[in-house]
Amino acid sequence: MILMTTNTKRPKLTLVLYPNTFGIGYVICEGPKEILDYGLKKVRPISHNKYLKKVKWLLDYCKPNLVIVSDYTNRHISNRQKRIVDSITAMAQTENLNLKSYSRVQIKEVFRSFQAKTKYDIAMTILGWYPELKSKAPHKRLPWMAEHYQMGVFDAFALMLTHFYLE
Repeated sequence: MILMTTNTKRPKLTLVLYPNTFGIGYVICEGPKEILDYGLKKVRPISHNKYLKKVKWLLDYCKPNLVIVSDYTNRHISNRQKRIVDSITAMAQTENLNLKSYSRVQIKEVFRSFQAKTKYDIAMTILGWYPELKSKAPHKRLPWMAEHYQMGVFDAFALMLTHFYLE
């Protein structure tokens, strides 16, 4: 018989959220080696309320101790993405969750030490560390091509790895 004590601590879960044009890339983990879930929550048709419903579902699903989002202050992104990140931040604060944010510049600086300069290079570096992502691997994008559907997953992984690298 296994006895559960009241001192048993719930593992520290981190939820990484990266909104993009297809939905929200996410990673749920206990650390960079303990990935519990990841994917892209598709949002169609695109609306602010649908994004927030997906975020609320993810927050209720994993009950994280820490939420990580992208910091857009030094970057040109759409007003829609700014509103989504601001709403995610407000939602996390309302639920008294720890919140961290990292900019695209910080992500690039971290991955530069691994000789990854572009989003594609970063995705390929992540793929080398997490071979289970092979089915989601993006194609090399040419200037006139749209971003790969699954790139949001790799963006979320890059954000997660940046956090653990810098902490």
